Amino acid sequence: MEISYDKKADALNIVLKKGKVAKTVELALEVNLDLDKAGKPLYLEIIGASEKIGRKQASEFTLRGVTAAITV
Repeated sequence: MEISYDKKADALNIVLKKGKVAKTVELALEVNLDLDKAGKPLYLEIIGASEKIGRKQASEFTLRGVTAAITV
């Protein structure tokens, strides 16, 4: 898993698993989840992240190699 923050776009991007996106689901306003053709989650994007999780926390996010279990 990889988590990064794009200051210019104010977007928090979480790569759960790399792959080809077949469908994007809007989980909430400006929160999108990309799925592969089997319906498995690939990418999560939170637009307006500084507003949703706080400016300081959003700008400090960058994690790599974190293992997580996610149920969709």
